[in-house]
Amino acid sequence: MNQHKKKINHFLPVSISEIKNPDLNQLDIVLITGDAYIDHPSFGTAVIGRVLEDSGFSVGIISMPDWKNPESVNIFGRPRLFFGITGGAIDSMLAKYTALKRYRSDNPYAPAGKGSKPERAVIVYCNLIKQMYKDIPIVLGGIEASMRRIAHYDFWDDKVRRSIIEDSRADILVYGMGEKQIIEIAHRIDTGKDLKNIPGTVIMSKEIPDNSMMLPSEEDASKSRKIFIELYRKFYTNQLKILTQQCGNRYLVHYPPAEMNSMELDKIYDLPFTYLPHPLYREKIPAYEMIKDSITSHRGCFSGCSFCSLSLHQGKKIISRSAESVTRDVQKLAQNKTFKGHITDIGGPSANMYGFSCAKKWKCGRESCLFPSLCKNLQSGTGKWIDLLKKASSVKGIKKVSIGSGIRYDLFMIDKKSRKHLETLIRSHISGQLKIAPESTSKRVLRAMRKTPLFRLDEFIKLFKALTKKAGKEQYLIPYIMTCHPGEAGNDIIKIKQDVVSLFGFIPEQVQMFIPLPMTLSSVIYYSGEDPLTGEKFPSAKKTEERGKQHKNFLLKTSRKNRSANEL
Repeated sequence: MNQHKKKINHFLPVSISEIKNPDLNQLDIVLITGDAYIDHPSFGTAVIGRVLEDSGFSVGIISMPDWKNPESVNIFGRPRLFFGITGGAIDSMLAKYTALKRYRSDNPYAPAGKGSKPERAVIVYCNLIKQMYKDIPIVLGGIEASMRRIAHYDFWDDKVRRSIIEDSRADILVYGMGEKQIIEIAHRIDTGKDLKNIPGTVIMSKEIPDNSMMLPSEEDASKSRKIFIELYRKFYTNQLKILTQQCGNRYLVHYPPAEMNSMELDKIYDLPFTYLPHPLYREKIPAYEMIKDSITSHRGCFSGCSFCSLSLHQGKKIISRSAESVTRDVQKLAQNKTFKGHITDIGGPSANMYGFSCAKKWKCGRESCLFPSLCKNLQSGTGKWIDLLKKASSVKGIKKVSIGSGIRYDLFMIDKKSRKHLETLIRSHISGQLKIAPESTSKRVLRAMRKTPLFRLDEFIKLFKALTKKAGKEQYLIPYIMTCHPGEAGNDIIKIKQDVVSLFGFIPEQVQMFIPLPMTLSSVIYYSGEDPLTGEKFPSAKKTEERGKQHKNFLLKTSRKNRSANEL
């Protein structure tokens, strides 16, 4: 049977009663996640479960286990091969606490947005398993594991923590998206082979592997800011090598990233997802409601922004799905009885990075294709993305395709046909507003963020307004701004606010207080006061009161005399 016509008729089991094969006494693999189980390719647990199933392994899912009860991870009993653990779609500390370290009041990955996961969920779930089964292999994956895979600064503890593979006592850690790694791991455990030399993984070893680069020891990096900066610089600039770090009397071994291509990505999206939350949930799940009418077109991000996890997790190489693969998803969505005809997004980390390629096949030594300047080897894919939106719009049952996630506006404008493309976007693919992310207007803050605007923001705003008027539409730009990022000090935030109000005519709602996410460049700058790649020094607001004041100063309304007509 053609795989594109596979009948979508089942979820992966979440209980023994849902196991389809009555002769199956033991599952091969059990996946545990801190989120609700949504059988959709936008959610990592579903993807990993489906690729394992497609490779012939039997899989069960335990979602949101009761971390106070070891029996909650024993629903299926002991799996034949291993337990796979993820904290969920975001780091559990970020899920639990705000930028001011206060408890969050909601959880978009749980039914009705309620219900919490434990702090350091990956470690907690591993401990539950160890209480039940002392010798079962454990595989870590997901963003929490991926972005804590080496010694890293932790904002919540305000110190350097060791790799999560040590704290969890797991057998292997998968970083990145993980589909190829998990299949290789499953086959190796199934055949009794060791777990060495698997791209995109981290293991603990008693020996130093051949041809590896030694990083500063974990102990030294945790005691000295200077050595921690050296550790991070070596790690960040040598990720295509085998990296080794001494951790007590053992060694952490970090293998180079796994490779994937467009054909392999297409195959993943052709797997028989139901595209629905599991029916055991009777209340809506906010994260699903947000993406249910959207489609992912690509992976990766080559911007290299210092505050972002994307390039370290997904990689800087853009892997775009074929137009045919995306169109198949559009056709599936159009046939859904609850679909109203409006696709709310077709994109990825930055929607308009679809179709971009590199003349050097992404093998150069630059950390960013856009900083400190535009790389000459970057080949624009904006035209391909616009064509993709047009093709999706022509599918029967589709009334509108709009871009909900926003674009990197300056990247959009490097194409020779950028004005024509922007006209098309404004005329056909904006639903009232277009989100962009200037982040800041301060040169020092943008430098710390490693963001060099490739096109003037004021010129883009002017062009957007002119083309919107020409199209006879009433549409607006919505800027995303970040406060408290390293580089921002004193009264900088007042000047930034004045710039934003002058440019846009209002104080935007999309304002986020910077959080030093594990393993990001910005977290190192925040902790050490120094960019580990350039040696530049940047001030940072560290005290909670100071950070809160900076953020509040941006959000405070200006005096009535100086407020724009839009605000009034």
